[in-house]
Amino acid sequence: MTNGGVEQGHQAQQYCQDEVIQGHGGLLATLLFWQQAPHILRGMARYSIGIDLGTTNCALAAVEMVKRKNDLLPIPVVQLVAPGDVDAKPLLPSFLYLPSEHELPAGAAALPWDAERKYMVGEAARTWGAKVAGRLVSSAKSWLCHDGVDRQAAILPWGASSDVPKVSAVDASTRYLQHLAQSWNHQQQAEKSPARFEEQRITLTVPSSFDDVARQLTAEAARRAGFLNVTLLEEPQAAFYAWIAQADRDRRRKQPLKEGMTCLVLDVGGGTTDFSLIECVAEEGTLGFVRKAVGDHLLLGGDNMDLALAHLLEDKLKAGKLDAGRFGQLTQAARTAKEAILTMNGPNEYPVAIMGRGKSVVASSLSTSLTLAELEEQLMEGFFPEVSWESEPARSKTTGIHEMGLPFVSDAAITRHLANFLRQHHQTLAEPPAAILFNGGVFTPPVLRERMLQVMRNWFGADWQPIILTTPSLDLSVALGAAYFGRQREYGGRAIAGGLARSYYMAIGSRDDATQMLCVVPQHMEEGQTIELNEPVLELSLGQPVQFPLYTSTVRDEDQAGATLKIPPSQLQKLAPLQTLLRGGKRSGTKGVPVTLTSTLTPIGTLELSLVAQNSPHRWRLEFNTRDAVSVDPASEESTEPAPSVVEQSPEHAFPEDRIEAALAELRTVFSHQDEQPAKQLTKTWERLLDASRRSWPSSLCRRLADSLLEVAEQRRRSPSHLSRWYHLTGYCLRPGYGDSRDRFRIDQLWKMLCGPGRSGNEGGADFWILWRRVSGGLAPNLQITLLDRLRPVLLAGKSPVIRPNPNELAEMWRAVASLERLEPKVKGLLAEPLLKQYRRPPVQLATPWALARLGSRSMLYAPINNIVTAEVVSRWIEQLLPYQPRHDSDRQLWLWTLTNISRRIGLRGLDIDEVLRSRVLKTLEEFKAPHRYLDLVEHQRSLEKEEQQQMFGDDLPLGLKIINGD
Repeated sequence: MTNGGVEQGHQAQQYCQDEVIQGHGGLLATLLFWQQAPHILRGMARYSIGIDLGTTNCALAAVEMVKRKNDLLPIPVVQLVAPGDVDAKPLLPSFLYLPSEHELPAGAAALPWDAERKYMVGEAARTWGAKVAGRLVSSAKSWLCHDGVDRQAAILPWGASSDVPKVSAVDASTRYLQHLAQSWNHQQQAEKSPARFEEQRITLTVPSSFDDVARQLTAEAARRAGFLNVTLLEEPQAAFYAWIAQADRDRRRKQPLKEGMTCLVLDVGGGTTDFSLIECVAEEGTLGFVRKAVGDHLLLGGDNMDLALAHLLEDKLKAGKLDAGRFGQLTQAARTAKEAILTMNGPNEYPVAIMGRGKSVVASSLSTSLTLAELEEQLMEGFFPEVSWESEPARSKTTGIHEMGLPFVSDAAITRHLANFLRQHHQTLAEPPAAILFNGGVFTPPVLRERMLQVMRNWFGADWQPIILTTPSLDLSVALGAAYFGRQREYGGRAIAGGLARSYYMAIGSRDDATQMLCVVPQHMEEGQTIELNEPVLELSLGQPVQFPLYTSTVRDEDQAGATLKIPPSQLQKLAPLQTLLRGGKRSGTKGVPVTLTSTLTPIGTLELSLVAQNSPHRWRLEFNTRDAVSVDPASEESTEPAPSVVEQSPEHAFPEDRIEAALAELRTVFSHQDEQPAKQLTKTWERLLDASRRSWPSSLCRRLADSLLEVAEQRRRSPSHLSRWYHLTGYCLRPGYGDSRDRFRIDQLWKMLCGPGRSGNEGGADFWILWRRVSGGLAPNLQITLLDRLRPVLLAGKSPVIRPNPNELAEMWRAVASLERLEPKVKGLLAEPLLKQYRRPPVQLATPWALARLGSRSMLYAPINNIVTAEVVSRWIEQLLPYQPRHDSDRQLWLWTLTNISRRIGLRGLDIDEVLRSRVLKTLEEFKAPHRYLDLVEHQRSLEKEEQQQMFGDDLPLGLKIINGD
């Protein structure tokens, strides 16, 4: 809302109050206002609308802004309940169904406001999608916070076949929000003075544990939906606001909360589990509230329970491991059975069936049932077990359910996570919580709420009897509370104080078992507040990108902005780094610019960090870099992750400066003369001058050498030897193309030198492609596509390529293109065809097995998992490889290595091949006496060892960098 709109809102409020003072009732005053003062309302929202954008269901609520009476109401959502059948329901299920072209009759997906709609959202989508495999988008909210994928890429439905249209998590969220708005506007048409949805004050809720990228993507979905006036609110707070609203409506009841009490909000929804502590305080003679603590991000909720039940039912079906589409059907059926059994007076057993495939759909259908005893055992022992106060959640990467591509927590025991949360905040929680507020659809069955209370009584003693706060509905309370918050925010009233739930830090070095951090944003910072850090002053260069490693903590509420601290890694969570490109004008050169940090918590609830120049009016906003995937553990003794210019020490100091200068001087000398022999010997000369093999050069030294190589780039054509050595060393010193704060700048420089306008025809040869293979991880998707376009006439030209490179260059071209992991899976499928053809018509070229293994690898070395070729496609590759008869031992070893890498089990349904094909691969590996390690990788979920990663990468990595994205 504009400032003018806010002022008009205050005028509206004052008008109503004046009418009441003059003797009119509140409702009459409101009616008089709407009839007699419409001019006041131009630009002012009439309603405060709350949206619960849930993992499983979306809900809508509203309250009129100018009414004195608290008429806070849920708003039904008009939607398809079946093809061709429209009705208004309390909730909008968060499901999107993408039908095939002729699957539905004409008009079956039509809505009153969209007669041509081709997809379904809501109840019909959920019901229909449970019957048809592979076309239902679900859990979009969970994908929004998945940092292992490109969250704006079209990857959903996850695991769907190639003929199914895909959408991104942001797209799906946008469609849900658009549907809510369209339903509201449709219902408003019957009103005398319709209030357009997008013009109202909208509060959109997010989990308290959402990271900043997920929050910004949620805000982006709202922007795409056309919302003009949006604020983000954490879901546990929204649930508490719903309780406040209810308490405010019924003042005759005795207030159950008193000053000094602490309320524990337990929010377990479809996708996330959130814990919050809210303290009751005295506030100008009334009771106020302060949010004191929130839990860390837990991707744990109803989805996990449905998946666990689906695994149980899969075993009962005795049909082997289902493919991703049918397992998705089974998961939806498990959810339906769970909800039916847990309803009041629900059945003791519920039938479960999934449709078959092919011509005999009915005959191939599978059915079983879920019993109450099985359900209780799964929920009570798996998710709500009785645990001790000292219990710790399991941290293993491989024990959690990762079947559908989402990184669910390893330990599904909600009670264990709660014990850990309460122990972490024992200073905030001096005594057991005096009140409990349950929220989220998971707690709809009373038995689960009672189980949580019983577990906590075991911790706090049988005498502990907390006050149980109630809200109008576990499904609707978040939306109701969000609407109430929106009005409170506009006109004042009881609000939950506490500000930001977490503190933020930048790494500035590591010492022993603690990490040295600069606190840039303190916990409890309030919305709209800006903090300017006068210290430290950072010295940064214009025209170069900078990157800041960022961490957050929910357990350090006393750290002050600007403080330099040593923080145990166990108290920190690593975020995507922040980055920006400093530009200061055409004549600014590359001189250093002194800058300081400024942080702002925006009114919509997102964090902004900026660099502010000390000697000019320039300001550079920092943005999250979600692309780069090299990580160094801050607790590791090998940590070399670069920090901004405040870094005190780097591994290059292990090399005496005079040796480094001697190496750089030799480089300048070699590239200032025509003599080829020194150029040929430059690598060995550097090893001698540095007194270290190139394999022991750390990343910081490599990047310093790379910078000098880029400086002499114009002299690289003095001879073929100069050019070859420059390609070789530049690629080697810049590999893998990311991992250092200035690598993006370096790769941009390299690209302009070698592939910029007018350059592409002047560069080539085997060494040229080796360079790009080595640094390919630093290339953005559009640049990888550009390289592919250059290679396409050669690699995909068929029998008569326009260009005929020599065999060595052709091999390196294939290795380079196979390293472009950010290419779309369908493009990788096209590239694989000529490689597979060699196995059908030998001989097989030397680079073919490696290229095929890299293209079809079951895990990426640097790209997100949405770039992995699907199991459906890679299975066709395996079928063509299995009949091959290797001619000699080296051929056999490479063939077996390729089979192993494209058949590896990674624990992701939709990417893992089916068990029948896996058995055939294992049989082939045994028959041809493959190493036991190969069989282990195919049969079990195993991470690649360092040497195996190097084999896939094609090189070793510089010391201090490691690949974390693949496994």
